[in-house]
Amino acid sequence: MRVANVFVLTAIAVAPLHVPQAGPPRDSATARTQLLAIEAEIARANRDCDYKYFDRIEADEFIFTDATGKVTTKKEDLAGEKDCRKSESTQSLDEVIVQLHGGVAVLSARSSTTVAGRDGQSVTRRSRFTDVFVWRAGQWQLVAGHSSRIP
Repeated sequence: MRVANVFVLTAIAVAPLHVPQAGPPRDSATARTQLLAIEAEIARANRDCDYKYFDRIEADEFIFTDATGKVTTKKEDLAGEKDCRKSESTQSLDEVIVQLHGGVAVLSARSSTTVAGRDGQSVTRRSRFTDVFVWRAGQWQLVAGHSSRIP
């Protein structure tokens, strides 16, 4: 009987660790941590051509607008896998701003991406981007994005 009680108490104590978060985080520090982890995964997926990650993180209605005004849908984005080439780039973010609006989060930041140039020298490109996330089924999902290169 004691063993059964210990098992039940252990199960009760551990159970909350496996329950997905019911609602979006209410404090910006938690949301910021979660969204920056997603942005790091997006950078990794871009380097590794991991389109399975994009299929999971992008909402079906996802749209991306580039600096020229061209709009890309999720379907079009995923179709780019065939042209993707893995890279050894590194990315860092700064000037990060996270705004919470209930179940919607807007993340804006400056990105610095460093790649090896054709002559072997490193080249750093900077851009500003905004990603919009919606809280769905216990996680953030990317619904829209925009990026513009900084000259």
